[in-house]
Amino acid sequence: MFFTKVGVIVAWIAMVLGVLTLMLGYEVGINQTGSIFADAFRIDSVQKAETQSKLSISQGYIVFLCGLVLGILTEISRSVAGPRR
Repeated sequence: MFFTKVGVIVAWIAMVLGVLTLMLGYEVGINQTGSIFADAFRIDSVQKAETQSKLSISQGYIVFLCGLVLGILTEISRSVAGPRR
């Protein structure tokens, strides 16, 4: 059950970080050089903003989906283990 408990925690963290990365990517894509993250990512041109936006969005989806899959696997693990006696 140790790995099930750790898996649940890691799944939640991955899903939250995935959503935050998606929000960052869309914010940079919308505001481009005027983004609040432009200084942190050294975005000084529209091309760099578009590249960073696409990169953040793709990474966000990957992390979110990995967290979702891990969460599903931990739920399966819980159901297979059954109730504790």
